[in-house]
Amino acid sequence: MKWSEGQQFENPPSGSFIGRCYAVIDLGTQQHSWQGETWGSRDVRIGFELPTELMTGKYNPDVKGKPFSVHMTLKQSLNPKSKLRPLLESWRGRKFTKEEIAVYDPKKMIGVPCRLALIENGDFINIGGISPLGRDERCPAAVNPTVFFSLEPNEFSNAVFAALGEKTREKISKSPEFSALTSPPQETEHDATPSDAPQDDTIPF
Repeated sequence: MKWSEGQQFENPPSGSFIGRCYAVIDLGTQQHSWQGETWGSRDVRIGFELPTELMTGKYNPDVKGKPFSVHMTLKQSLNPKSKLRPLLESWRGRKFTKEEIAVYDPKKMIGVPCRLALIENGDFINIGGISPLGRDERCPAAVNPTVFFSLEPNEFSNAVFAALGEKTREKISKSPEFSALTSPPQETEHDATPSDAPQDDTIPF
């Protein structure tokens, strides 16, 4: 994998590997373009470490012996037709009930082991599928520190944001959700949210 600055990173091998979720990062609403069409979606980045697959330090000696990590970025939606929901259901090994969907907390993914199907796609390695570990499989102890970052007002943390990578911070800072949380409050003469206003019942994840 080669990035724009010219710095290179090792890719993990393709195949089926034990993994552990160590990062769930709310990216806010991001703009996407494809074949002349542009749209926005509230995205999430989910990161997994591969504790049984270690980097060789080919491009950076400092990472030698550390586990590879892989990520996927998806729209934050648990609609039955979304890309995220079937992946989570495959990981869980069963479908969500309506009651579970209504109270689902994305923090529950942090630290949970799984088996990942990794597929080579040109210069990149993509996550093709997620499933539970087999009956006799065990995931080694976690190596990477866990990261949970949310742009929900009751969960937002400046300290967690500051610890994210520069490119991730730059992406998040362009979202309207981040602007709403960090912009100075505007003085108004009237309450902007009447008590009888309809409540937003969309699922946060």
